[in-house]
Amino acid sequence: MIRNRTFRYVTLALIGFYVVVPMYASIQFSLQSGYHSKLSLGAYTSGLAQPGLGASVITSMEVSFGAVAATLLLLVPTIIFVHLRLPRMRTVLEAVSLLPLGIPAIVIVVGTLGVYTSAPAWFVNSPLILALLYVILALPYSYRAIDAGVRSIDLLTLVEAGRSMGARWMTLFRRVLLPNIRSGVLAAAFLTLALSLGEYTFASLILPSTPTFPVFLAGVVTTSTYYAVALSVLALIVTWGLLVAISVIGSGRRQSGAAPVDFDQTDQLMSNAPALQPADSAA
Repeated sequence: MIRNRTFRYVTLALIGFYVVVPMYASIQFSLQSGYHSKLSLGAYTSGLAQPGLGASVITSMEVSFGAVAATLLLLVPTIIFVHLRLPRMRTVLEAVSLLPLGIPAIVIVVGTLGVYTSAPAWFVNSPLILALLYVILALPYSYRAIDAGVRSIDLLTLVEAGRSMGARWMTLFRRVLLPNIRSGVLAAAFLTLALSLGEYTFASLILPSTPTFPVFLAGVVTTSTYYAVALSVLALIVTWGLLVAISVIGSGRRQSGAAPVDFDQTDQLMSNAPALQPADSAA
């Protein structure tokens, strides 16, 4: 026990040192901002006054939250369906989800632009196409996060218990399945949001006319390194705040939502109600 605690504390200290030291150095560098080692907020005020900052932040938020919504809407029902009805396809889906790791980003961008050459301009030049690309880019991480959450529960038993007691599929998903895989869903949302907010290659090639925040930040570097570092520090703080907000919202819903299914109580109710007929599983 003592060795495990020591190893845990040492590991956490090393991780904290790895994160805190660069953050501290960035803050100190931005506060100096070239004023002969005198601390000043000049880099932050000047950085926030850069033209185009607000538009780039709005674009990044639209793309990031769009990617999170599309990822969850696509993967959560698909993974649940595959686990229930097509368990032999899980290996195939796992292999497919790894493809974005082996395909260079420039290849994905060129292929996407080639496919959508005849698409309407409002689609090709809008943040929507970038959000869909981020769904693909985050697929290796979001798929495994949700899949781990589904594997951690007895999915078949939960579904059979809920359907036998007359629950509709939407009610079953909202009141039973989603609360039990909430940790995996939140992890997928965390990873997709963090990746979308910091991605540069796709954004610089797909939306050069309406840059996201990373593309805008790369342009600020040519103006002043102090401004760029100050904006990077603010971006990290905002990103951490968004992740904490998602975590708090998720935990709050879990506390106010339905309680987990009690299998013993369910079995007792089913045994005491012999007239209750199972619902059609094909419905």
